[in-house]
Order: sequence, then structure tokens, then C-alpha cells
Amino acid sequence: MASLLHEALVELLAEHPELLIPALQEQLGDLPVDLQFQRGESAQSKIPPLRADLGLELCRRSESKPFAAITLEVQLSKDENKPFSWLLYHAGQHYRLRIPSYLLVITNDPNVAAWAAGPFSSGMVTMRPLVINAAHFPPITDPEEAKRSLERAFLAGLVHANEPVAVDICHALAAALDASPDDTGLYYWDTLLAVLGDAIRRTLDMQMKDWKPRSDWGKRFLADVKREAIDEGLAEGLAAGETKGRVASILDLLEARGFTLDPMLRQRITACTDLAVLEQWLRRAATARSTGEVFAA
Repeated sequence: MASLLHEALVELLAEHPELLIPALQEQLGDLPVDLQFQRGESAQSKIPPLRADLGLELCRRSESKPFAAITLEVQLSKDENKPFSWLLYHAGQHYRLRIPSYLLVITNDPNVAAWAAGPFSSGMVTMRPLVINAAHFPPITDPEEAKRSLERAFLAGLVHANEPVAVDICHALAAALDASPDDTGLYYWDTLLAVLGDAIRRTLDMQMKDWKPRSDWGKRFLADVKREAIDEGLAEGLAAGETKGRVASILDLLEARGFTLDPMLRQRITACTDLAVLEQWLRRAATARSTGEVFAA
């Protein structure tokens, strides 16, 4: 299942493909000043299980026929099966339009970016995807700049969501949203909060009084995140308590049976956090004739 970050990037770029222009100019060279984008049919493969994230056709405003086409894929982790579908997407788009076609991969992970650049080969066909990474979308930390383009600020937040600079991006976006009459920005804010790393959220909690979600959807989502964190914390607490109990039982049993534990051996027992190992030591401690038998590998 696609992640929220993946879906947010796809939807944002589908609605505002002009955000890609600076990066595309770096990859493809100068583009027409009257460039416009239109959604292509290439997002849907003829083979049902395969579906590209987004198909875009590039054309001049005065012309209906596109001069180039892009199949855009958001890739947040390595997937060795993806290049097989990428080859199919590219071939289908090239066949349908008979114009220069490109496979464009967007990622926020440097390791994924290096991998996605290929080359990927199938017989006599070799593909080298164009790759756009977080470096192509500089962080927007100035509220005035964020006000000029909420979409660009939101995109910067998405691709830098797990970096410390995300805190400054959030400050800028929040200020821009406060000055904007458009309620659409509320979902930008809530979606960004939802994809932020936990450490970034904690920092925002300390720095911003009004950092909470602004839409009903966002409030429900963050409530679910907090509930999961509480459940995870309880599970970790129970596991820690169980580990502590097993350590105490081993020490009590060995001392009750008259075994002397030197400091190094006692440290070995108390430092162990593997419940399976502790269980094994506890069973052995009940019948062993020496501490060597209890802790033998």
C-alpha cells in the first residue's frame, strides 16, 4: 500500500506540475516559456496490475500536440521489481505518442536516487531514468517566500520531512497559512504534520503553541498516531518489566541454591534483554550443578 507521503507527492504534482519546471530544466535543458502540462493516458497500463503514478505531456500553449512526455514515479525506497514496470510504462508512452518520452523518478532518499538512476537493461534496451531528489527542492524557511507559493513550501516540507530543517519549513508554512484566506492550505498543513518524523513533531510541540492539525481529518490522523505511540510505549514497558522480572528470578534462584556470583557474571545477567535467553538461563538454574552449566553457550 502506498504511503501518505507517496500519495501526497503524487497528488500535489498532478495538481501543480509547474513545480517540476526548475528541476526539468536542469535535466532536459531550456524549456519553452509558454510551456504547459496536460495529464496523459500513460498513467494506466494495459496490464491491470501495473499503474504508473502520473503521466504528463508537455506542450506549448498554442499547440495541442505534445512535444515530450513524462511518466512520473515517486519512489521512497528501493524496489528491485520497479525497473521492470518502468520499462513497460516508458515503452507504452513512447508507442502511443511517438515523441521523446522520459521516465522521471522523484525521491527524498539519496541512496534511492543513486539506485534509480540506473542503468536498467533488458536485452538490447537500456533505461537511465531521470532522477529528481530533495536537492532539487530547496527548503523554504522564509514566511514571505512561503506566502508567494504555498504549494512550493508544502512540497519542500514533504521532501525534507525527516530532516531538522523541516522545523523551519513548518514555521514558514504556518505563517503563510495564517495570512492566506484559502482553506486548501489547511490540508497542506495537516498532511505535512502527518508525514513528519517523530523528532520533528516533538520539536514543534516545544516551539509552536499552535502547531496542531487544523482540519477534522488531521485531528483524527494525529489522534491515531498518538494512540499507536501509546500502545507501542505500553508494549515496550511490558517487555521491559518482563525482562526485569526474569533477571530477578535468575538471581534469586541461583543465590537460593548457594551459587556465588562474581561481579562480571552478575553484570552479564542484569545486562541481558533477550527474553528467550533469560528463559533458558532460568530453566537451567533450577537443575544445574554449576554456574558454568547455566551460562554455557
